[in-house]
Amino acid sequence: MTNFLKNKFHLMLGFILLPALIFISVYSLDQKGFFQIDQIHIDTTTSSTQKNYIIPQVESLKAKLEVFKGASLWRFPLSQVSAILQSEDWIKEYRLSRSWPSSLSIEIEPQAVAYLIQTNDAGSSTTFTPVTQEGKLLKKIDSKQAPNTVIVHDHTFVQNAKIREGALKVLSSMPTQGRLHPALISEIGYDKKEGYWIRLIQSEMKINFGEEQFEIKSARVTQVLDYLENHDLKARVIDANLSKKVLVRMH
Repeated sequence: MTNFLKNKFHLMLGFILLPALIFISVYSLDQKGFFQIDQIHIDTTTSSTQKNYIIPQVESLKAKLEVFKGASLWRFPLSQVSAILQSEDWIKEYRLSRSWPSSLSIEIEPQAVAYLIQTNDAGSSTTFTPVTQEGKLLKKIDSKQAPNTVIVHDHTFVQNAKIREGALKVLSSMPTQGRLHPALISEIGYDKKEGYWIRLIQSEMKINFGEEQFEIKSARVTQVLDYLENHDLKARVIDANLSKKVLVRMH
């Protein structure tokens, strides 16, 4: 046998034996429990105002995933975890991966809660139905889980998707800073005659926005609020549901 054939034979033998040795080694370690899942890491990205809502959801998810601890990470089908993650309505997107030798890593982007619909269940207990930025309804939560956001007290929002979507358009038209920032709004509602309206946290002032042109009306209302603040005036209602002007009803 020539040197060339010998080298080729040794090379082919190496290609056969090396994977076999690796497989045997990994299999042996797996049999000894080296790859048993002992940690499940969950990372979420969320704002500080949503933490009251997200933290209990993560803790509940961890409890559901405890059943997979002790399973072999090497042989474990990730589809089982994916099925649970897909069933969680509060999860918008996720990334699942093996973290060798014995951990699962889950990165979660939660659904952002745009506002809450307050409801009263049997026994007069107060619950809230979160509404996502896409207008989707999530599972009911109690007051301890409620994020710090705008509240709706009208059950019509649960039944009517178009009204929910309109409220999202109103909130998205609010400026990112100033006296109409969404964080300064306590309540949003809808009236068949007046359309959409909001109420501010500090002054409890009611502002009517009607059914359309929310961006233009938000800009007008912001100017009015600045004027009232600069002149130390107190308004009860601001009606922006007019063609080219804003009506202010003083205290």
